[in-house]
Amino acid sequence: MTFMDVCFNQILGILKKYWTDKDGTAGYDVARKVISLITTEKMHEFKSDTTYKTIFATGLSKSATAKILNNLAGGSIFADYIEENISEDGRSNLAKDLKKLTGVPMDRGTVGRVCYNLLVDSLKAGNHLKNNKNKKSPLKKSEEEKIDVRSGVHQYIRYVRDKEEINVDGVSFKVSKHLMSNELEVTRTLLYCYAFFEAYSEKGKQNITAENIENSDYKSHFERQKRCFNEAAWYERSLRDTVVDFDDQYDLLKQDVYEGIEPVYHDEAFGTDGIKRLKKVHQQVVILQLDRSNLKNIDNILGNDTKKGLCHVLVNDGKIKSWVKVDYDEVV
Repeated sequence: MTFMDVCFNQILGILKKYWTDKDGTAGYDVARKVISLITTEKMHEFKSDTTYKTIFATGLSKSATAKILNNLAGGSIFADYIEENISEDGRSNLAKDLKKLTGVPMDRGTVGRVCYNLLVDSLKAGNHLKNNKNKKSPLKKSEEEKIDVRSGVHQYIRYVRDKEEINVDGVSFKVSKHLMSNELEVTRTLLYCYAFFEAYSEKGKQNITAENIENSDYKSHFERQKRCFNEAAWYERSLRDTVVDFDDQYDLLKQDVYEGIEPVYHDEAFGTDGIKRLKKVHQQVVILQLDRSNLKNIDNILGNDTKKGLCHVLVNDGKIKSWVKVDYDEVV
C-alpha cells in the first residue's frame, strides 16, 4: 500500500487507539473531534452522530469532503492537541503505526503535524470516495515469500525500474511505485526540513520557514532535497515487506552511511555554513561503497539520490541534529 492509497477513516482508526478525550473516545467521537481540530470555526458540525459513525467506518461523502477542504485550519492546532493529550510513548507508537500504514517517516516530535498533512492529503486524494468495503488490503508476506538477499543464496537480484519490480533468478517481485511530484508536500513538516530551514536562515540572514520557503531563493534547492528524501523513503517502503530481515539490514545500511560521512560532517572548517556542509556530505556519500548491509546485493536500486536521501533520514532519526550547529565533542 502506498500513501496515495490511504483513506481518511484508516487514519482515524489508528488515532482511536491512542485517543483519550473528555468528549468521548468512540469512533464517531474521534471523527467529530478530529474534524473540529483540522477545520476553522466557520465549519459547522455535521447534523448527527450517524454521520460521524459513517465517516469513521467508511469515509466521507463528496460534499462533506468539499466542506472540510474549504474550511481547513492550519496544522498547529491539531499538532498541539496531539502533543498535549497523548503521552510520549503513545505518540511514539502512533508514529510507528502511521508509518506502517503510509510509508511516511515520522517520530513522536513530528507525528502531530505529519498526521494533519496525511489527513488533509487523503481527502485531496479522494480515496475515501471509493467503495472501501470491497477493497481488499494486501496480505502481509510471510518470510518464505520474501527475498533472502544474503550473498550466495541467489545468482542475481536486480531492480528493474521501468517495471517497478525486483527480479530474482528470473522471478519477479513487485515493489511500490516511485512518489509523484504531488506527494512531496507531506514531507514538509519532518525534522530534516526544519534542519534545512535553519541552514537557509543562517546562510541568507533571514528567517526561512515552512510557510515562506516557496517564495524564497532556496525553493529550488529545497525541492531537490525533498526528491532525494522521497527516493530514500521509497527505498525503505518498497523493501520493507519484500526483503527478509529488512529492519536489521536497513539499520546496518544507515550506520554505514553515517560512519562514511561522519568525518566530513564534523569538519570544523564549515563553521555554521550548513549548506556547504550538506553539499560536501552529499559529495562524500555518493562515493561510499556501503558494503556492510546485505541490501548491497540488490543491483541497480541504491542510486545517488537515494544515498543523499539517507542523509536526510539520519536527521529524522536524530543521528544528525543540525547542519549548522555541530557538536564537535562527539568526535574529540
